[in-house]
This record gives sequence, C-alpha cells and structure tokens, in this order.
Amino acid sequence: MAMSMDTLFKGIFPEMVENTTVAGNNASASHSMSSSVVETILPLIGLRGLAPVYQFISSSLGWDPTYLLTAVGFLWAANKIFQQIFYFLYGLVTEYMMSTIHISSTDDIYMHLMAWLSRQPKMVNSRSLMAETVSKTAWEDEDESTVARDRTGVYLNFSNQEARATPQYIPALGLHNFWWKGQYFRLHRKKESIFDDSGSSGFNTFKDKEDLMISCLWRSPEPIKQLLAHAKEHYYKDHQARTIVKRPNPQFMRRGRHNWQTVANRPVRDMKTVVLDQHQKLQVLADMNEYLHPATPRWYANRGIPLRRGYLFHGPPGTGKTSLSFALAGVFGLDIHVISLLEPTLTEEDLSSLFSSLPRRCVVLLEDIDTAGLRRPADTLLAEEQAAKLEKENQGKDESHRTTSNDIKELAKVLKKENEDQKKGISLSGLLNAIDGVASHEGRVLIMTTNVPESLDDALIRPGRVDLQVQFTFASKDQARELFIRMYEGDKARPKPKLAMNGSAVPNGKVSQPPSSSSPANGHAPSPETPNAIVASGLDITMEELPEIARQFGEKIPAGEFSPAEIQGYLLKRKKHPRRALEEADEWIAALVEQKASKTKISRVQ
Repeated sequence: MAMSMDTLFKGIFPEMVENTTVAGNNASASHSMSSSVVETILPLIGLRGLAPVYQFISSSLGWDPTYLLTAVGFLWAANKIFQQIFYFLYGLVTEYMMSTIHISSTDDIYMHLMAWLSRQPKMVNSRSLMAETVSKTAWEDEDESTVARDRTGVYLNFSNQEARATPQYIPALGLHNFWWKGQYFRLHRKKESIFDDSGSSGFNTFKDKEDLMISCLWRSPEPIKQLLAHAKEHYYKDHQARTIVKRPNPQFMRRGRHNWQTVANRPVRDMKTVVLDQHQKLQVLADMNEYLHPATPRWYANRGIPLRRGYLFHGPPGTGKTSLSFALAGVFGLDIHVISLLEPTLTEEDLSSLFSSLPRRCVVLLEDIDTAGLRRPADTLLAEEQAAKLEKENQGKDESHRTTSNDIKELAKVLKKENEDQKKGISLSGLLNAIDGVASHEGRVLIMTTNVPESLDDALIRPGRVDLQVQFTFASKDQARELFIRMYEGDKARPKPKLAMNGSAVPNGKVSQPPSSSSPANGHAPSPETPNAIVASGLDITMEELPEIARQFGEKIPAGEFSPAEIQGYLLKRKKHPRRALEEADEWIAALVEQKASKTKISRVQ
C-alpha cells in the first residue's frame, strides 16, 4: 500500500509542518494588511490612479511594492538631510571664508568685466551663455579677404557682411564658476525689475536692473580687486591711441552720473594733420599742458582762482577748428564731451546737471556757439546803456532828478525778464552759470568754436571764461604744400612700370583692358579712381618726386582764398593720382574762384 509523500512528511515532522503553515498564514495576513493600508493611503494623497498599478505588481510579480516605496522614501529623506547639511556648510563658507563685490549694470566697471569675460575660453565654452550681436565701428580693422565683390570683381559688396559677423558670447543669468591665476571665482548675474518713479517722461515705469556679484574663496576681497583692475586695464589697453566722444543721453535717461553716452571711439588724430600756424599750435599745447599739470590745482587754490580753462577757436568754415579740438584731446588722452545748445529737449537744469557730472579732466566742446543765439536782446542792451549814461549824468544832482535813471533801470529788468520767459531752451545766463557759476564744475577744458566771433556776447568771451583765442584763416601756399604731402606720403609708391606688348606703360605689369566703346551712362564722367588704381593701391609717381610736385601744387594755390577743407576735398577725389591732381589744379582753382565770385553753391569742377 502506497503512502503519499505529503502524508508521510506530516507523520514524521508534524510540528514543523504546523509551524510553517502558521508562518505562511501570518505572512499572507501581513502582506494583505500592508496592501490594504497602502491602497487606503494612495487616494488620500491624490494618487488614486496608482492603486490598480500597485495591485497588479503585487498580484502578478509576487513581491510587495511597499519595499520600493520605503526605499524611495528613505532616499528622499536622506537627500533632504544632505541638502540641509550642504546649505549649512555652504552658508558657513560663504559667510566666513568668501568675499563678494557687487557691481551695478549701470556702472562702467560692469562693461569692462563683461568684455573681459567674453574673451575668456573657460567662460565662452560654458554650458549657459548669452549671445549678443556685435557690430564693428568704422575705425576697426577688417580683413580684406572677407569682403565680397560684385559680379565684375571690381567693386566691393557688403550685402552679407552682417550675416558673417560672429556673435559675442557672455555668461548668461545665473551662477558661473571660473579660475584666474590659480584663484577660484564665482560669478552671479541677477536681474530684477525696479519701479522708477523719477522718470522725466511724465509717467512711472518698471525698469530692469542687473546686479553682478563676483566672489572669491578668500577672506579678503583683494583677489577680486586685482581681477577688476586687470579687466579695466584690458579694456583700456588701446585707449591711449583712441579718442572717446560722448554726447548727452536722451532726456528720459539723464540721471546722476549716467548723463553721458559714448557715441564714437575713433583713432587719435595726429597734431601734424591740423593745418594751423606752428606758433599757435605750440602756444595752445603749452597752455593746456600747464593747466592739466597735477600741481596746477594747488596753485589755483592758493590764489583763490577757479580751476577752469576756456578756449575760443574762431575762423571761416573748414579751417580746422574741430580738427584741432580732436587733436588736442588725443595728445592729452582726454575724452570729448560734445554739447549742442540747439537741442530742443535740453533745459538749463539739464545743462547744469551735465556739467556737474563731467569727469575730473575732459574736453567740453561747444560747436558753432554763434548759431545758438546767445545774446542779450538789443532793447535790453539799449536800456542798460541809457541807464548807465543817465546815471553818469545825474551824479552830483539831487534825488528828485534821478527818477528817470531809476525808471530806465526798472524797464531794463522788466524787458530782460520778458525775453527770458519767451525764450525756450538755453539762455545766455543759463550757459554762463553752467560755465563758471558758483556750483559749476572745475577741472575741465572748455572749447567753443564759432565762424562769426563778432556775434558773440561780450559776457561770454570775457577773460576767465575764454582764456585763449585761436584764429583760423584760409590756407597759405606752405599749408597747401603740407596738405599735399600729408595726403600722399603714407601710401606706397608704385613700382617701376612695365611695358606692354604695344610699348605702353601698364600699371603693376598688368595688361590694360581696351577702352569701352560705350559712353558713360547719363553722360557723367568716369570716376577719378580707376579699377586698376583701387586694386593696386599705388601712386602714379615715385616718392622721390613727391616733394617737388607738392611744391608746384602749393605755388598754384592762391594764398588766403581757399580753406584747408576745400583743398583736402579736391585731393581726396584724386587720392591715388598726385600727378593728375597737379595737372588739373589750374582748372579747379579757376572754377572755384569763379564760384565764390558769383556766390553760387554749385561746383562746376570737382
């Protein structure tokens, strides 16, 4: 009789089988209890949809997902504890072992630092960058090989120049880390919107303001100071060879020290390029050099003299008044701040604010000051003169005979007030207060230019406001010769001409193209600059011939009749052909003399 294995096992080990059965029932009960608890909690926390998934995993795979949830909860709690410990230690390091310097986006240092960062390989290859479009200025060097040409291959074409311009990459908003000279730095760019209630446009607006925080792992901020000094030095490394031109910001942006904006950054102009008497050049240079000397402020203060210096450049148009201003700024390394008194939005309050925000040393340029109409009205001047005359006549008379003089004085004051109320913009008194008023800026160099000095008010050009006057005149024969040499001395002379097969000279050994049978379009003369001259960049004379040709050209120019600008404009149209400029000079001189005699503005010969 056969006995089943199950019966035999239960007969031999009855207690063991019973214990195993009880344990299995307990595990099933425990599993069932945990499953029911989880299924009850899931709807309460908004995860009702996971209950079927939980049941499927439990029934199909045969293991309890509670263990997975327990592990996830443990990791979450560990992460929270780690974050708390990390932020606690990070706060201790930041508070006691790191230094930070804040930089506002409205300050020049911000621009210096961002320009330096954009050139650092570590920052340019960062994973979080901001791309900016960068346009080159007119004075930046360009590679000729990157400039396209038209279909003929002669004329330049810049239609796709902007498409080939490489963007500039700077660190984006947020946290960035970099190393410099073995020192760890942290950069944090943060932008916030602030409510601007001081706008001059009549309504309040929100404006974005960026705060740049740079930190280093050091208790002293000295490494950050060295970094900022290095960035500023890098930014101004070629400043000695550049002249920065600034103009007032738009009216709604004029606020505090941010009244000025840079509008040009051009190469320094050489003093020898200014057509002016040598004695006058040296006089202006010596006077300005003495004024800008570091010991001058003490000398002025000991004698109670305001630290100001004013110059008046007067003469016909095109004689070099503005050119001398730029050349002086280049010699002394000063920025030029240009103010137009005809700006319709410029008020006397704005003018005072502009002068008060000037740097310690700079050039303030007021061009064509005569066109601003800054004169006292004629009726006011007449009333003041009559009052002074009657005052002189009434000296020694009794009180009853002085009423006429007092009445005229009162009339002059009333007329002056009415004229000031009617006049909009900058008045003469407003300009004088900005130049040398009680609260006016000191240390600057003021240069005023005018074509008609006789039209200026005496109060504007009195000593103390204008300390040195420089007269510009039409070019002499020697100045015309200097202009000619300066125009052509910087170019390479052409090489020895080679002979073509027909025996004619060909520039640079190239075979000349036969002339076109068609006449110029619309009857216009061809351009003075031939394609061969543009490509060759050479002159039609040798350098040994230049002094003699310049002397002959200077002898042809009538002394004191043509401005340097007129002579320079004539030579510019022949900038590769000095010999042709000499040959065509007689015709051009005769046409220009006739044009001036007839007072016409149409040039017959150019």
